[in-house]
Amino acid sequence: MLGSTAFISTRVAPAIHRAAGNAVVAVAARPGRVEASARFAAGFGARVHDGFEALLADPGVDAVYIALPNSEHVPWTLRALEAGKHVLCEKPLALSVADVEKVATAAGGLTVMEAYMYRFHPQQRRVVELLASRVIGELRVVRAAFAGVMDPVGNIRYDPSLGGGATWDVGCYAFDVPLWAFGRAPERVRARFHSAGGAPVDTSGVATLEFGDGRVAQIDYGFDYGPCARYELQGTRGWIGVRNAWTGPDEECVITVVTDEGWREEVLPGADAYEHQAAAFAEAVRTGRAPLVSLDDSQRTARVGEALVEAARTGADVSL
Repeated sequence: MLGSTAFISTRVAPAIHRAAGNAVVAVAARPGRVEASARFAAGFGARVHDGFEALLADPGVDAVYIALPNSEHVPWTLRALEAGKHVLCEKPLALSVADVEKVATAAGGLTVMEAYMYRFHPQQRRVVELLASRVIGELRVVRAAFAGVMDPVGNIRYDPSLGGGATWDVGCYAFDVPLWAFGRAPERVRARFHSAGGAPVDTSGVATLEFGDGRVAQIDYGFDYGPCARYELQGTRGWIGVRNAWTGPDEECVITVVTDEGWREEVLPGADAYEHQAAAFAEAVRTGRAPLVSLDDSQRTARVGEALVEAARTGADVSL
């Protein structure tokens, strides 16, 4: 693990350790933070390396989980690949299409997966099944929202030099929904960003993604309002709604399906998306098959993120 003192690591590391056939075996510390990393590693009986390069040189490490600030994802993914390690990298893998292409070139036969954990949750898998069954007919409109208030004090999300901003934090979850739902990139996007209190980054955004032939997505996201974590898939004969799309492990999952035939809810028990993600990543490594979130997906995500940033900057629609 690179970035063991990050909050996300406290969620992901135990899940990796629980997933069958996997174990957290080594943790890397930044200079001067060995003690903190050692406390974290003790819970897994893991080795502690003084520095990231030392961990990458560890022959007992098969794969690396990267939980560093956004701006460090690509540099350390490339170094991990150079060291012969598979990589599970927190989203966003990259902030540009060019950087995703660098990773794809460097990967060779190694597995690289962007960590959109909700895609592996049983709730999400069920929604994909329902959509494929065409119970709501042809998909026409996607609405997605993900927001929650975050304190700016000491928060790396407010640092533009680290790839901060709502678009690359919660926004990429929101626009990931129409990307998998429509199975393609949009033809055109428009976006408006807001920076609360003069923040140096976007703290919220609204966007429209046009997929052609009357298909469209409307999204909003931010860390200056909330909480909100839902999406709806509107088809020609009904809609599917998920009221808690990025659910925690102990939260009940409720999927609403509304058609001309009536209204119903499907209730699924809570599950740990991070554990399902770890198991799926390990399976991709062992089998050599492309992971659920492929580098093609990551390239598409980066392209949309770049387009939204450009649309917000210029105030004009951006074609992809």
